Amino acid sequence: MPNTKTNTAPGGATSALTVLLPLVTVVPALTAMFADRLSTPATVVLIAFDLALVAVTAGCFARSAAARRAATERARRDEDVLDALDHRPGKRL
Repeated sequence: MPNTKTNTAPGGATSALTVLLPLVTVVPALTAMFADRLSTPATVVLIAFDLALVAVTAGCFARSAAARRAATERARRDEDVLDALDHRPGKRL
């Protein structure tokens, strides 16, 4: 029985990335809301954490896009090979 479960959302992003996206927007909002209550080092840590989160998310999306491009290229090459094999001389129909 084939595995019908996939680890990707309809847009191609993995399910882990779909969890990271709200965090990327929520952490700066929380930092802005509570900046006056937090100390300066805590605010700096939250900002650094958000920048790291943005970098990780962007890297994951870039890797996902590269994998999608590679799969498309591989499918195109496979199609070209199969098309080339279909038109062999002396082929009987």
